[in-house]
Parts: sequence; structure tokens; C-alpha cells
Amino acid sequence: MKNIYRLKYIAFVGLFGLILTSCEDDNPVTAGIGDPLDKEIINIDATIASDVTVTGEGNVVDFTVTLPQAFSTDVTVTATARMDNGGVTTGTAEIAAGATTGAGTVTISPDDSVIDGETIEGASDALTIELTAILLDELVPGTTYTISSNELSLGIYPKTLSAAGGINILLDWNGAPGIDIDMQVIDRGFTAIFENAASGDRFEEDLFENTGRADGIYDVYVIAFTPVAAGGTDYNVLFTLPDGRLVAVNGTLPESTPVGVRIPVATFEKSTNVDTGVVSYINVGAL
Repeated sequence: MKNIYRLKYIAFVGLFGLILTSCEDDNPVTAGIGDPLDKEIINIDATIASDVTVTGEGNVVDFTVTLPQAFSTDVTVTATARMDNGGVTTGTAEIAAGATTGAGTVTISPDDSVIDGETIEGASDALTIELTAILLDELVPGTTYTISSNELSLGIYPKTLSAAGGINILLDWNGAPGIDIDMQVIDRGFTAIFENAASGDRFEEDLFENTGRADGIYDVYVIAFTPVAAGGTDYNVLFTLPDGRLVAVNGTLPESTPVGVRIPVATFEKSTNVDTGVVSYINVGAL
């Protein structure tokens, strides 16, 4: 009889434990107040914009962010740049408390040494940039913010130069190297030729260094050593500034361009801060 009672007791305890387990499984998983699993998720639908439509691998792209609402704390927004060759980089924009807009930069993934196409236009829609993360300087209890945005689509030039100790200049034109064009940099006073690129290759490139060059205005000239194409020859002068930003000057040499004659196409000004010694390049553009 004792064995029978013992078996009944064990069966009762097991059944009672099963009932308790079933009841516990019906309750939500929570650690009480402040539980990280118990948060409201709010998505911010933001806008990203940029004046840049074509850039280069390794160059810096400026962008602006607009939020649909202001926060009482500073906000950091992350932008992700994805190349069609698989390269991925990120950059950030800072938005001050009480504001809805901010500016930032993202550096595009480095050159993969692949030249896209034989024309100066390069690859269209080869790069996308969108907003992927948001971080509040002071967190809101019980709330997690995510972000989504429109997607920018940019083209990539066949080749640009990296940031260096000066202004890095690359000349590209349609029809190279069959159509032979050289490049020179001469001061506005026309006292000396400071740079002379005459490789005979697809691109002409040269670094105008910070050192050994006086402050002032300098002009970029091109010289056609063979007749240009019927209807004219399109060209790009691509300036990479010391901070990695790219300035593009686009133009066309007309069919009537004389052979062996300097044609001014672009200009820039070198300026040195007298207090800090920092060199900058301003007024970069077409002539």
C-alpha cells in the first residue's frame, strides 16, 4: 500500500509542476521596468541629398540630411555608400538639438584599378548612398529609433586621383590616346610652366604640390598634338583637393582647335593661411 500511495504522490507532484510550467509559458518574457525587450520602435523617414552626381573611387562626397522632426538632443546619422564592385563605406552627419538638417561626408571605397569604359562618362548608377542608422546623444527611455531614406544614385568617373600634398589634376578626353592631348599648369602672370603632363597615354595627370609654389592664380592649359574629332572632342579636368573632394570641369574642344596651341580650360587659386600655414585651393573651375 505504501508503494501505491508513493506513486500517487509522485504523479500528483508531476501534474502540478506541469500545470505551473504551462501557466508560466503563457506570460510574456519581461524583466520588468526598463526591460530592453520592452521598447517602442519608431522609424524616422528622412531625406538625403547631394549636389554631387558623378564622383570617383576614393573621393569624398558631401551630403545633407533632413529629418521630419527635431529632437531635444544632438543626433548622429550614418550614411552607407555601396559600389557596384562590392565596396562599402560609411560616413556621418551631425544634427544639432532642435534642428532638422545637418551636413556630412562619406569617402567612397578606394580605386579597384578597373577602368570602366573608354569614354569620359564612366559608369552610370555605379554607386548608391542611403541613410542606415541614427543615434541620439541622449537616449529616450523605452524607445528605439531606426531610420530609412531615399537612395542617391551616382556615376563613377573612369579614373580620379587620390588626395595628396597639393591639388591633384587629371585630364581625360574622348578618343584618347588616338587623339593626343597634353596638359600644362601655368601661373596667371605667365612667368613659368609649373606642371607639364605629356605621357601620350589615355590620361594626363600631375600633382601641383603645396611646397615650392607661391600663392596665386594658376591656369590649366590643354594642347592638342593631333586634330580633334569631327564635331569636337569632350574632355574632363578632374581636380582632387587635399581633403579628397573632387571638382570636375567639363568642356569640349571644337573641331577647329589648332594643333600645337595652348588652350586655357580651367583655373584654381592657391592660398596659404598666414596663421596656421594650412594650404587651400579655392576658385577651382572653368575658364
